[in-house]
Amino acid sequence: MRRSIRLALPVIATATALALTGCNSDDEGSPFDGGSGGQEETTGGETGGETGGDTGGETEGADTGGDTGGDTEPDTGPDAGGDTGGATGGGGAAPTTEEVEGDWYVDTTSSTSNLEITAGEVTFWEDFEPEGDICYGSITGGILTLDSCENYGISEWTAMEATVTVDGTSMDVVWSDGTTETYRNAATGGFNDTEMAELEAMIEAYNNSVS
Repeated sequence: MRRSIRLALPVIATATALALTGCNSDDEGSPFDGGSGGQEETTGGETGGETGGDTGGETEGADTGGDTGGDTEPDTGPDAGGDTGGATGGGGAAPTTEEVEGDWYVDTTSSTSNLEITAGEVTFWEDFEPEGDICYGSITGGILTLDSCENYGISEWTAMEATVTVDGTSMDVVWSDGTTETYRNAATGGFNDTEMAELEAMIEAYNNSVS
């Protein structure tokens, strides 16, 4: 006989919200002094003109201004920008155990899938209809693995692994058969009051059908 299910009540993550408001308070950068190259060129020109006559003006002034202003700027500008962009522009880290924790649904209808995740342990509900299978497994490092399933009806759930990414109360799941689903976390405010009432009614109807 099928097992019943209980809807997790939402918990507001106040501490997380407060922490996020202060993230960018100290991000102001310091201005750079861009006039040093110009000053060195002027000094070189004046020195060459006063001390070397025609020869100094053509030789020393040109060498000083060309070496200082020309060699320094190309080395620092493009190289520095390229290195910084490469270091910070990579892919995001895998979600933590805390980030995937919750009671995740695609929508509020009986055809929704559900992922209950607690301390890395996973219960997957294919849907809340007669054909829906129930599977068990675990998640670590953004990889969800199902180890076994209770099969109902004719069609069996066969995608036993998925890649998971999390963005707040939203979670994208890409299954090994190519199926992609986007879930919202009912335990952390991913659904509004109206949607929560719809979920509760749907789950109550399901539990009554399997009792």
